[in-house]
Amino acid sequence: MTGLGEALGGDLRTVLELAALAPSVHNSQPWRFVWDGARLSLFEDRARALPVLDPTGRERVLSCGAALLNARVALSELGHGHSVELLPEPDREDLLARVTISGSSEAGEDVRALAQAIPRRTTDRDPFDARSVPAEARTALRLAAEQEGAWLRFVSGDAADAKAVELQVLLSHADDSQRSDPRYLAELASWRRDREAEGVPTRALPSVPAELRASTWVPRDFDAASDSPKSRAGTQVGRDGSPLPAEHPAVLVLGTRGDDRHDWLVAGQALSRVLLRATVDGLSAQPLTQVLEVPVLRARMRHALGVQGHPQMLLRVGYGHTGPTSRRRAVEDFASVETG
Repeated sequence: MTGLGEALGGDLRTVLELAALAPSVHNSQPWRFVWDGARLSLFEDRARALPVLDPTGRERVLSCGAALLNARVALSELGHGHSVELLPEPDREDLLARVTISGSSEAGEDVRALAQAIPRRTTDRDPFDARSVPAEARTALRLAAEQEGAWLRFVSGDAADAKAVELQVLLSHADDSQRSDPRYLAELASWRRDREAEGVPTRALPSVPAELRASTWVPRDFDAASDSPKSRAGTQVGRDGSPLPAEHPAVLVLGTRGDDRHDWLVAGQALSRVLLRATVDGLSAQPLTQVLEVPVLRARMRHALGVQGHPQMLLRVGYGHTGPTSRRRAVEDFASVETG
């Protein structure tokens, strides 16, 4: 890629590599970046869409927002001042953001910590430890979301919490609805990829199958489309035959005031900042997005929470174990330099 190694004093490749480490739906990495000599433009790549899971493109745009936040953090850590404009050209829907470089800046300790967390952040799909998330860590996550213009609310795992129980039921209904849809299963299977730089590999899946998890919050089962028959009924036991401990993870809901493409970009940036903050504080996280992908249940989720805004992400958080990272595409596959 002509000019990539020299752009931004040689820093552009680093910025793009760190941007690409952002989380994305099914690790689809649905973004494109274009550098024009002074600005870095972010486009959504609709060729990487998931039409069954994400027909409106909400999760695709949210994923791009997460990549944008990573790029911003990387630019700041490398000393490049910049400004960001979301949806700069309304008549170009695929153009999501434009980052204009504006001189130099000095990164603070918090920015450096977030930048160093980018390569360490992973999605932890295994059970978490029984330790609760302390109040100071919850406050830090809430402030991280608010810094990007989003809101964040923790949901109690207490069985006596009626709102938590209702959300758990909605999540379970959403999971059942998706697993009964052959189109969803086919799309899910198409993104299970072990030797490619995209999709969800086997090594990133939980060590305990989803149908055996004693969790009050149903995780997505990436083996749901497997040829081998599975059943969620029966005794939930560990590999040594002993009962699995019940999982009652802390769960948070991230949302925005509105629910348009601008809000989805806000949510994506907030999500990435929250996940990086969690990583800095030694916390693990996993999305529980099924309930957000069934429109009628997402609407019921909003009412169950009693919020004015729109839920954009549901995450379980806690103390887990650093798992393997999913692969990423080479920078040349999603970025280009176009100078006049």
